[in-house]
Amino acid sequence: MNDSKNAGSFIDGLVLNDVQREAVVYDGGPQLVFAGAGTGKTRVLTAKIAYLIKHTGVYPYNIFAATFTNKAAAQMRERIEQITGIPSTGLWIGTFHSMCARILRREAHTLGYTPAFSIYDDADQLSVIKKVMKLLHIEERTAQPKHLLNIISRYKNACIPCDELEGTGRTFFEKETINVYGHYQRELKAAMAMDFDDLITNVIYLFRKHPAVLEAYQNQFKNVLVDEYQDTNLAQFYLVRFLAQKHKRIFVVGDDDQSIYSWRGAKIENILSFDKQFPGTKTYTLEQNYRSSQTVLDFANSVISTNKTRAQKKLWTSKSGGSAVVVTRYLDDRQEAASIALKIMELGKKNIPLGDVAVLYRTNAQSRVFEEVLRKNNIRYILVGGISFYERKEIKDAIAYLRLLANPKDSISCERILNVPARGIGEKTQERLAALAAGKGCSMFEVIMAGDAAALEGRAGKGLEEFRQVFIGLRDLAAKGAPPDEILSQMLSDTGYTDLLAEDDSEESRARLENINELLNALVVWSDENPGKTLSDFLEEVSLAADIDGWKQNGDAVNMMTLHSAKGLEFRTVFLVGLEDGLIPSRQNFDDESKIEEECRLFYVGSTRARESLECSHVNNRLRFGMRLDMEPSRFISCVPASLYRFVDRSMDCLTPPRPAFQSRAGAPVPVRIKKDDPVRQPVYDDFSQETVQYRMGQLVMHGKYGRGKVLAISGFGPDLQVTVLFQDGNRRRMMAKFANLQAL
Repeated sequence: MNDSKNAGSFIDGLVLNDVQREAVVYDGGPQLVFAGAGTGKTRVLTAKIAYLIKHTGVYPYNIFAATFTNKAAAQMRERIEQITGIPSTGLWIGTFHSMCARILRREAHTLGYTPAFSIYDDADQLSVIKKVMKLLHIEERTAQPKHLLNIISRYKNACIPCDELEGTGRTFFEKETINVYGHYQRELKAAMAMDFDDLITNVIYLFRKHPAVLEAYQNQFKNVLVDEYQDTNLAQFYLVRFLAQKHKRIFVVGDDDQSIYSWRGAKIENILSFDKQFPGTKTYTLEQNYRSSQTVLDFANSVISTNKTRAQKKLWTSKSGGSAVVVTRYLDDRQEAASIALKIMELGKKNIPLGDVAVLYRTNAQSRVFEEVLRKNNIRYILVGGISFYERKEIKDAIAYLRLLANPKDSISCERILNVPARGIGEKTQERLAALAAGKGCSMFEVIMAGDAAALEGRAGKGLEEFRQVFIGLRDLAAKGAPPDEILSQMLSDTGYTDLLAEDDSEESRARLENINELLNALVVWSDENPGKTLSDFLEEVSLAADIDGWKQNGDAVNMMTLHSAKGLEFRTVFLVGLEDGLIPSRQNFDDESKIEEECRLFYVGSTRARESLECSHVNNRLRFGMRLDMEPSRFISCVPASLYRFVDRSMDCLTPPRPAFQSRAGAPVPVRIKKDDPVRQPVYDDFSQETVQYRMGQLVMHGKYGRGKVLAISGFGPDLQVTVLFQDGNRRRMMAKFANLQAL
């Protein structure tokens, strides 16, 4: 297919608008596509890859296409195969981490690693850093392990190796951190392990130190494409620049208005300065939205337009219909959850699948009150962002056995399962093993497997020999080419792991047993779908799996997730809850304009998840930090003209006071008397007293014992009403109002 006529017919079959079409067929150098929410970003990227393969004759092997989730990569691969009719087996398409891991498996020897190196997750990293801190006699009360890991991660994302930092620390803490960084990396290397950041930075170091290796990959990847470019960090930018600097064929798509990951290193400057980094860039802006109604888009456009750091764009749609955006004020978080639960039930009565409904919030902690109400009303829901399947203890135990089999130097996996199930191997034995291993220059596992008499003697010797025999059997099975599911089955049998769970007839043990069986099922399916792949391949996929990769939209369950988790998804109806200053924007970002703009982008992301219906809500007071706090509507709502949404005040629905009980900062009266038969409150509150006790936030009161005080918070209702008062002695006291005998001043 080389003539323009054939090219035109091929493009016509992809159903692209004019701007998308221009971006797909252009072949004059670097390309940047600003793709607003719902404007067909994935469509144009997929079409570009298909066009390169089908029309220009580029081999799939010569294409490097990076995205941010395994799920997105799989969908793109499937779509490309459908369009081209050509198997995509040779196509390099996946997450940055998975494709860098693929490069490192090939080039591991150059960096002094074995191809079967382990990939450590967050929990593994924490174990290593604690081990280092213990070695360096650093107490956790003086330096938090997670904080140290965050600093190390920042160094890695900036591609600064620990040896370049030696002697650069100015303060004692900086010097200690650099020292910890060096020891941490040495521990990883000794275990033949890399953390997530290493997967990318080690490729950068590889390319820097070995020009011939870099040139080989530049010659292979004649076209570099990147999805969600606004989410790239500095290391990822270096990677794509390395790969594209020879041929200049780089095609990136993204939306600066959806850049919401600076906290994990993403730099919005990467997309906003792309044309400066790659001279001669051709820029396209996609503004036609195929997802949302115009009412939703008008609301979202208004929200994001206040940001100064952005490329100008305004989403529009040719779709008709769509209900008005609603902004509702509730009394508190319980009324908010109860009312939304009722609305969800009404949607169900209208035959709208619950799987097409989402409740989105700023923090995971906000899900609790919604979960309680949904359960009470027998509404099924899926919670995204809880404990991942592969983070559960029993699953990590099983995976640790497989990891240790693949990588005998994986000290973290060895320490995890050496006494699981219990074999009488305590800390003293492990310390003795570690000392023996250090003396021999090998790992603890290698000492055990060598049958070292000094290691196997003593009270724990029998347990260590049992452990050794388990792995001798597993090693023999793996040598015969057994699939991972068969290896896992033998491990569970030889160790008695599942037998112990089955004997303990508790609900927790039954749940763990079900999880183990589900892992076996997953391995069987994986082996069938990936003939020829090894145990190391499976372990890599597990290590790089993200929460959202395992999420599947269920037609009969409401989706509940944070705004960050919702990025890239869409739903017919979206409830955007908890829109208050202090939550969004987060209070910790109040003094940083760049972070306030990112919080605004987060609000925008949540708004643009809705196809037909968007309902936003905020409350007058919310239970936070164990106290009822007065809240104000998010400043982002005030940016939107009142003509673009319908405001509903429900904060008075459950109240019939003789006079206002206290004033919120927003100025609306917020009484505290509850009507027993209120239909909105009934799912959560029942059997409340009709008695009225009246206080207001900031009110001065007198107590017979503690003297003068000021009301800081109010919680509960009727006979359960509690007030938190700051007294003149400097102490805060929470008291039952009906017993406190407070006198208003």
